[in-house]
Amino acid sequence: MFIDLLLTPLFASAQPMPGVLSAGKWSHEAVTENITLHQGAFQGNLFDANQYLCVLEIAPGVRFDIVPSAEGALETTSSLAERYGATAAVNGSFFNMKAPYGSVCYLRVDGEELAPNQGGGDHRPGEHWQGAVATFRGDLYVLMSDGRPLWEKDIQAEDVLTAGPSLMAAGKVLETRKVRFNTNRHPRTAVGRRPDGTVVLVVADGRNSSAAGLSIPELQQVMQALGCTEALNLDGGGSSAMVVRGKVVNHPSDNGKFDAEGERPVANAIIVK
Repeated sequence: MFIDLLLTPLFASAQPMPGVLSAGKWSHEAVTENITLHQGAFQGNLFDANQYLCVLEIAPGVRFDIVPSAEGALETTSSLAERYGATAAVNGSFFNMKAPYGSVCYLRVDGEELAPNQGGGDHRPGEHWQGAVATFRGDLYVLMSDGRPLWEKDIQAEDVLTAGPSLMAAGKVLETRKVRFNTNRHPRTAVGRRPDGTVVLVVADGRNSSAAGLSIPELQQVMQALGCTEALNLDGGGSSAMVVRGKVVNHPSDNGKFDAEGERPVANAIIVK
């Protein structure tokens, strides 16, 4: 489907953010004509905690790619953004932090399968492989498993990256398991899509007195407030990073400080061209 009109961002700088996000102190930056960066600080008033959110709102017509780190190594999200000439980027899905340094989820780039879901065959290692991000002719889609074994191999797209848990599908907030990964607060990265094709990338900081981080149910509320009807959790924790025009705009947690210097090397990223 082709959309010829430039759609006005849902959250123009003159308008308040919606729902649970309205209590934050927000800044708004037009990165390009089609990309807007929103940054919100909450002083104890988002889920009764200090929080810091970065939201990229990307209108239809902007090109997305999924990119891997260099073979046999890991790279920071900012390094991947620079190497691939990206306007913006967020970290991708889960990976092995030790040798062999690679994705532990299904990864396809430019039609070539680079990694399977860890376990292979019919085995499904749980919610972390419940959904997928796919790019087709530059457009980004957020998909949920239909329950078939190796469903991701049948996705008709150049780039595919599985992740999870799935947060929203067909406009509904999905039930998630009551396990510590979901119920504890952590830095989080998520991708969502609105019915008009607008893509929303979100990074929530965490593990700091200035930003508690989000549980999965809290992240679902954020994605719903942002108008998404499809949404997927990506890798989080120390991996959570957002880069805009070569600058890390969130506060990655790996160095234990609330600054832009704590990036963790990762195995893949979603980039905006």
